This record gives sequence, C-alpha cells and structure tokens, in this order.
Amino acid sequence: MRSQPPRRPSLRAALVACCCAFLLPAAAAQAQVNPFRSSRNGPSLSPEDNRLLFESIDRLNAAEPAHAGRSEAWSNPQTNSSGTSTVLRVFRSGGMACHLVRHHVVVAGRPPGQNYRLTWCLTPAGAWKIKS
Repeated sequence: MRSQPPRRPSLRAALVACCCAFLLPAAAAQAQVNPFRSSRNGPSLSPEDNRLLFESIDRLNAAEPAHAGRSEAWSNPQTNSSGTSTVLRVFRSGGMACHLVRHHVVVAGRPPGQNYRLTWCLTPAGAWKIKS
C-alpha cells in the first residue's frame, strides 16, 4: 500500500476546527479560539484589532431589525488593519435567530484581505455564538 503525503488543511477546515464546538460564545471565540487568526507566517491581527473586530460583530448582531446587507466596519489607525462584517442571510436554526455573516479582514502588510463566512446564533441565554 502506498502512503499518501500529508495534506495541508484548507482555510475552511481550519475554521471548522477552530469552531469545533456547536456554539462558542463570542467572547470565548475571541479569547480561546479565534477564527480570524492567520495560519500563514507574517503580519496578523493585534489584540486591539481583535477587540475592534469583535466589538463591530457585537454591534452588527445586536442591530434591530436584522436584515441582509447590514454592515459594520472597524479600523485600527495604529496597525492599519481593518475590516467589514456584512449580514448575508437572516434565518432561524434550532429555534434560534441566526445570521450568516461575511467578515472581510485586511491585515496591514497583507493585502488584499481574507473573507470568512461564519454563522452567529442568538442562544436562549441571550448571547451571540458561532455555530459550526
């Protein structure tokens, strides 16, 4: 039997691995498992960039009424990193209100940026969490 060379995980697989639990709290996602962390060498988001990014996500998810097309932007003049999160779809899953969100993140020194698609759901406890 011939052995296969090891495969590099795709970005999608890396995101799924980062969000392997069914739902992770947004704060926990930021503090413990950050789906926006780059696996490549080179510049990455600073702790302040991450704080600004997750604050913009919190504002986006909290905005009422929720609708596709709503966006929230963030930028950090100290690092020149920035991004935009845009609701692509509003739906219900497992009795929870959910948003499919496209996050476009531009890390300074690493144009043109990366797109991430994550589903955020509002739990019965009132917290928005990432659904894998």
